[in-house]
Amino acid sequence: MTPPQHLRRVTTVAGLWLVGLGLSCSSNENSSQSIDEPATTAAPATTSAPVVDLPDVVVTYSVLAAVVSELVDGVADVVTIIPDGQDPHDFEPSPRDIEMINNAAFVVSNGLSLEAGLDDALANAKNAGVPVFAVADHVTTLDIVDVNDHSEHGHVHPGAESSDGHDDHDHSEDPHIWLSPHTMREALPALAQAASEALGVDLDAARLSLDDELEALDTELRELFLGVDTCQLVTGHNELGYFADRYGCEVIAAILSSPSTDAEESAANMEFVINVMRTHGAKVVFTSLGTNPSVAARVADEANADLVEINSHFLGSSGSYVAFMRTLGTTIATSLS
Repeated sequence: MTPPQHLRRVTTVAGLWLVGLGLSCSSNENSSQSIDEPATTAAPATTSAPVVDLPDVVVTYSVLAAVVSELVDGVADVVTIIPDGQDPHDFEPSPRDIEMINNAAFVVSNGLSLEAGLDDALANAKNAGVPVFAVADHVTTLDIVDVNDHSEHGHVHPGAESSDGHDDHDHSEDPHIWLSPHTMREALPALAQAASEALGVDLDAARLSLDDELEALDTELRELFLGVDTCQLVTGHNELGYFADRYGCEVIAAILSSPSTDAEESAANMEFVINVMRTHGAKVVFTSLGTNPSVAARVADEANADLVEINSHFLGSSGSYVAFMRTLGTTIATSLS
């Protein structure tokens, strides 16, 4: 039976009232959620990974730090004490430098008094229990020879008075060990083991990868110098001993016969270098950090030779040890060819 018209009207009104009530409740519920609970659509689509505070490995100078960085990549942050481009022979640390050494998880130095200004700080840190690793303690070192022996052109044994009046007795071993990838490979097993123990990680895979890289670099440089007929080197200071020994070269003279840039040029030494160059027909003077540019230019000019600047102590724009050594080797080989 069809309900009367007035009942149909009531039913319709009631239905509309219920619908309105439902919408009002729904609106209130949504409004309450927007205030008390953030909408899920407002959350970012991605979240950044938490920052991991890695232990600090402190290294004395930049070229060595480049090697260490590859070894501990991803497990430690490498901090370099001596600014890139500053002479490590005459660097003096600040209180902040000493603090970084004392707070390091692991410290790597060259040794052989290359960083003489850091010797006390390194010794104190080691005595306090900081693991300090000197690379030179784990390689075959070369004796320093006076390439400017005025009594007889050739080599003299360590401990002899150098031609510039400096006694080399306290520096009987050449500290420039990084100028041969082969020498750096020698230290790698001990370095990786010491770093692994200090950092509590296994660096064996990283060591093997880095060793392969250094071996390939060494092979590349050896092949490069097979194409150099006569590799006679005249240098700013006596720094290329490891390089020359490995790649079939000979350092025949140096403006500073000492391995340290702390030595001073002398008129007699300059005259000796010029005479040696004329005798041997040497046509290039390789100058570097620590050599007086005007003195090097004068020697090259009087010997009728080219003056070529090499980078032997800091990374510069190289960015990596491989690039650093490749640039050094290519510059020398190209200049002599």
